[in-house]
Amino acid sequence: MADEGKWVIDLTEKDLSIEKIGGKALNLAKMSSAGFNIPPAFVVSVDAYDSFIKKGFEDEISAILDFVDFTSENSISDGCSQIRNIIKQEKLPQDLCVELNDKIENLSDGYYAVRSSAVAEDLDDASFAGQLDSFLNIKKENIPEKVVDCWASYWNDRAVKYRHDASIRHLDSKMSAAGLAVVLQKMVDADVSGVTFTTNPVDRSKNMVIESAWGLGEAIASGIVTPDIFVVDREGNVVEKNIKPKKKGYFLENGENTLITINEENMGKPTLNHELLKKLLKMGVELEELFGVAQDIEWALEYETDGLNNRKPSQNHETTSPTIYILQSRPVTTLTDSSNQDDILWTRAYGDEYWADATTPLFYDVMGKMLTDYVNHEGARIMGYTEITDTKLLKLHKSRVYFNTWVLEKAFSYYPKFARSQELLNYFPLEDQQRISQYPSILHKTLLSQILIAIRDPDGMMHRTDKVYRKWAKGFMEKCSEFDNTDLTVLSDREILSLYHDIENAGIKHYQLIRYGMVSHSIATNLMIKNWLIKWLDDEDGSLYAGLISGLDDNKTVTMNIRFSDLAKTLREDDRLLDKINSMDDLNSLNEVEIDTLLSSNSDFNKDFHQFIADYGHRSNTREILYPRWKENKSYVLGVVKLLSSSDLDLGEKELESRENRFKTEKEVLGRIKKQNGGFFKAKLFKIVLNLAQTYLTFRENQRFYLDHLLFRQRLMLLDMGRRLLEKGIIDEVNDVFFIYERELMSFFETNPSLKELDEKIASNDTSELKDEISLRKTEFYRYESSLPLNS
Repeated sequence: MADEGKWVIDLTEKDLSIEKIGGKALNLAKMSSAGFNIPPAFVVSVDAYDSFIKKGFEDEISAILDFVDFTSENSISDGCSQIRNIIKQEKLPQDLCVELNDKIENLSDGYYAVRSSAVAEDLDDASFAGQLDSFLNIKKENIPEKVVDCWASYWNDRAVKYRHDASIRHLDSKMSAAGLAVVLQKMVDADVSGVTFTTNPVDRSKNMVIESAWGLGEAIASGIVTPDIFVVDREGNVVEKNIKPKKKGYFLENGENTLITINEENMGKPTLNHELLKKLLKMGVELEELFGVAQDIEWALEYETDGLNNRKPSQNHETTSPTIYILQSRPVTTLTDSSNQDDILWTRAYGDEYWADATTPLFYDVMGKMLTDYVNHEGARIMGYTEITDTKLLKLHKSRVYFNTWVLEKAFSYYPKFARSQELLNYFPLEDQQRISQYPSILHKTLLSQILIAIRDPDGMMHRTDKVYRKWAKGFMEKCSEFDNTDLTVLSDREILSLYHDIENAGIKHYQLIRYGMVSHSIATNLMIKNWLIKWLDDEDGSLYAGLISGLDDNKTVTMNIRFSDLAKTLREDDRLLDKINSMDDLNSLNEVEIDTLLSSNSDFNKDFHQFIADYGHRSNTREILYPRWKENKSYVLGVVKLLSSSDLDLGEKELESRENRFKTEKEVLGRIKKQNGGFFKAKLFKIVLNLAQTYLTFRENQRFYLDHLLFRQRLMLLDMGRRLLEKGIIDEVNDVFFIYERELMSFFETNPSLKELDEKIASNDTSELKDEISLRKTEFYRYESSLPLNS
């Protein structure tokens, strides 16, 4: 048993408790005592931290906490900054310093990780994951300094707010789940790294999934490489194997995680052989038995031969047996994530309207807050839908956005029964559709909502919304033109934040109008037209309805597609340029200068191509703002034109045919209605509603065009913010900015007293917590990027 007066504890000691060494260290100790090979490690105990705090400034910290207003982020930030400064100015107590230095002197050469290990990390109802600091690749002589930095991180804003909300006392570690230990562990100089899932996260079978790549695990986590994937059954048979080309890998070199290009011979070579897979399988089974639940296991292989060129991927793995280190083992979050265990049914059905693809945290925030605040909450307040004015609308799970079906159900109850079409019912699980379709209609509230809209937000009236939106769009495009003449790189941090908020605020009207135009006007009018066509003209197959909504005027997506078709037609007529483009296997590799040179032989095509980019360069094949728009990736547009040039299809002619068919169908339908009883009045009413239905179908399509304009400008500013964070060493690459939540990002640009603290944090390179969090988020994003999400 660990001695009471001993500050530094070996993980091999018996009867260690979470109260003494924290959750992370206890997990390692359990694995070590069970015989698993973990990198050499020891712990600076919770008692050491507790003694350090109580020795001289517990009262001072308590006094600061008494003045913190936990409803104010600025107040929390100011108080935490003061406490961290107090801790960092103090030196380690003499007795701890002697004991720690004695331990450090006996450490082997190499680099070490210094990680925070909070008492509350492994409690069932609390989690400090990602809130405290860890430091990698630390030299032996710098370990004491990093221990103090870990202690200081116990007072990070998020950690303090979390403890307050969870009723965890900040100072009295003897009476509650407070307290912090620090784990010191040898860094593994990995030749191969990976993860083992002891239960398949995709199909939840008992088969194990093993992912691996050359070098350190950072290459997988950052998305730089796609790992090899092996699916192995419990008998050791390889059920599935997918070997990927691994062009780069991170390796530990002079204390730095260095990105190295893998030689061609080994890029496509499997990182694991059958013998290693069997060993990893055995370890997975044993760890699952140890912890009693499916595990997500991080591991690393280290070969004996020294010298980067001699042993990195070129090592003959068939004849050499490496040392396998278990770095971490935790429950498979896709199966046991308690944050997802609520009583709400979440659905993807409506999410595809905005987030059709895997979603980054920043894009989830950028659009999610607008849909929640202005489409849902503000709209509900205006219309008197009191039940849903404050309910959580959205959830990001496995990089996919889900909607709260309870909110959709409540909104649905305001629809009359005839309006509950199958198209809308499909938002809900099959077993719930019959129940929802039979909800009693709350018609008096429906009528009241329309009266409230007329009073509180007249722009939401059906005869006004489209006109107001067109006026807004015109003004917004003028603001975009002004924005496009702005050099973002010369703006100060304060100025770019101000510009970001200016553009964002200018886009609020978009969301305030689509809550009517898309959610009610378009749905209501088109349902009325469909129902009348069925009731009056037996249009059960929908052919008349399809004719009435085809070839609509001023559809910006159709216009864009016609422009694509026209470019293809011009290209087809230039055999020389067409042959030159067709001879290129990979147009995506062309840069802007190369494209200009290629197209210079045909001035008409060149002019039309660049005009197309000017008009539609804000668009993309995905709305996710992580990915470039056409203006940033002109080679993609050229590739589409190349593809279309192989066909003689003329979309302009097809659209004229559709328009003529619409005129013909309208004439036929109105003529048939007029022949019925009361036909004159029916036809008049039908024509009015049909015009509105067509207007709001076009509205629905065109709002995407302007939303893409808004998102493109936001993307450009967010990229520039990412560039600034990269220059300050806060993130490792520009695109990492999209894996930061908006609140986290804006904190680096807001002008408040914590800026001085931020500068100090950057100067001390104390940004590993955020980088670790980004790494985890990127891992999740790229893991689920290509997989289909559950619908609900």
